[in-house]
Amino acid sequence: MKTFGLEWKLIREDALKISLICTIFPILSALLFLDKAILFDSMTLRQAFTMLFGQINQFNVIYWTLLWFGYVILLQILWKPRSKYFLYNMLLRYPTKSWFWLNQLLLILIFTVGYVTLYFVTSFCLFLLFKVHIQFSFLIVLQIVVISLNIYCHALLWKLIELLFSAKIATVLLVIIFYAGVKVPTPYIPFYFGMTEHFSPSILFTVLLTEVLLICMMSICIIRIGLKKDYY
Repeated sequence: MKTFGLEWKLIREDALKISLICTIFPILSALLFLDKAILFDSMTLRQAFTMLFGQINQFNVIYWTLLWFGYVILLQILWKPRSKYFLYNMLLRYPTKSWFWLNQLLLILIFTVGYVTLYFVTSFCLFLLFKVHIQFSFLIVLQIVVISLNIYCHALLWKLIELLFSAKIATVLLVIIFYAGVKVPTPYIPFYFGMTEHFSPSILFTVLLTEVLLICMMSICIIRIGLKKDYY
C-alpha cells in the first residue's frame, strides 16, 4: 500500500490538470446539448443515456469526440515520461518490480472509470433539465462498465505502442481507431463503438469476457516490455 501511495503523490502534482480535464470536457459536452431538449422529451433515463452513449451518429458524434479527446489528453498526463533516475528510484521501492507496472495499470483503470462516471453524472444533471423520466435501470450501470472497459482497452493499447515505439505514434493510432469506429457502421470486438444496443445479453457477456481477457494479455505484455526497458 505504501508503494501504491507513492503513485498517488505523483498524481497530486498534476491534480489541477487532471481535475480540469475530468470536469471541463463533460460539462462542455453537456452544454452543447442544451438546445436539444425536445429530442429527449418523454424518454426514459435509459433511453436518454443510450441516445448519447450508444451507436455513433450525426447527433452524438461530437459528444463521443469530446469524450475521446479528453481521455487521450488524460492518458498523456497520467503516463507522462519521468526522469530515468527518478523511475529507477521508484522501482527500487517495490519488493517485486512487476508491482510498479501493476500499480500504473490499476491507477489508469481507476481514473478511466472515474472519467466515464463523471460523464454520466454530468449527463444525468443535463437530463434533469429536460423532460426525461428519471427511472433507474441496472442497464445504465452496465453501460458505464462497457464503456469503461472499452476505452481502458484503448489505454492499454496506447501504452503498449508507446513502449514499443513512441507516444506520438500511439496517439495518432488511437485517433485513427476512433475515426474508423465512427465511419464503420458494424461494431468490431474489442474496438466497437455501438456499445450495448448492438448486443443481446448473452452476446454482451461474451464481449465483456473477451475484453477482460484482452486486458489481461495486454497488461502482461506491458509489464514484460516495461521491465526489459527498465533493466536491459
